[in-house]
Amino acid sequence: MVKVVVAGEAGTSVKKAQAWLRIKEAEIVGVADSLSSLREILQGTEVDIVDIGSITDSADPWVALAAQAGKHILYANDSALGCEGISLCDQHEIVLQFANTLRFAPEYEQAYEQIKNGAIGKAGVIRLRRGAPVSAENVGKCIFQSLGMREFDWLRWTFGEVERVMAREVTRTNESGQIVHYALVMLRMASGAIAHVELSWAEGAEHASFELTGDHGMIAHDSRESNPIRWSRGEQFLSTTCPGVDLMQRQREHFIRCVQKQEVPRLHSRDLLAALDVALAARESVKTGQPVKLMHGGDEG
Repeated sequence: MVKVVVAGEAGTSVKKAQAWLRIKEAEIVGVADSLSSLREILQGTEVDIVDIGSITDSADPWVALAAQAGKHILYANDSALGCEGISLCDQHEIVLQFANTLRFAPEYEQAYEQIKNGAIGKAGVIRLRRGAPVSAENVGKCIFQSLGMREFDWLRWTFGEVERVMAREVTRTNESGQIVHYALVMLRMASGAIAHVELSWAEGAEHASFELTGDHGMIAHDSRESNPIRWSRGEQFLSTTCPGVDLMQRQREHFIRCVQKQEVPRLHSRDLLAALDVALAARESVKTGQPVKLMHGGDEG
């Protein structure tokens, strides 16, 4: 039985606590809605995992506090975490993952396996899209880091290293007076494939899709369709279905087994650093109007 502290700003921890209650191998031993309350729990309670929810500013202080206490960390994928926080976890041999990684999403996991088995042949043009509703919480956040990290990580995992990043970003005010936010990121992969990642904070509901094209065929997915994945060779489309699986429950169960040293983490801190490099390169490209070259690094496995 692992002992879990659910942490984050007030109001963000209730849903996370309910999710942990569904996992029989976990016991919630505390809920912290401030850094001081997290510090107090870590000092006086036996803890294995700190699950950090969405943080308005930076998750670095929360991660640093948990890492220095030797606790393994799961943090919200839309919370900004810098290189220092990730490196600190590496130094302390902390298992660190961001929540909702696409490595555990059935459609993306199945597409990864198909690609590794040669279903589309040599990858050519790759298109991914992720949209979410406009929200006051998104104002001021980096769309590349808060919304795009999952896609950047999955692209590296599936197609290898990113060599060059070019990005464009647009913000405007809609008819309701809300700021809507769009971005397009173009990635050149070391394999020669070109990836287009479209990000949008302007949707009525969360939406994700991909089209993965190679010289032998194409795999497509759209979260709004009833058939999650379509695989094409020529004109023939074959549909596959994915069982109803709670992505975060799968990830939490894997995370627990990693903490207990029963499994090797599917996502490493070096993968987080590599995905963060892509997000920061996209931001730099927007500022300069020029492509940004990346150094190779991280783990494709």
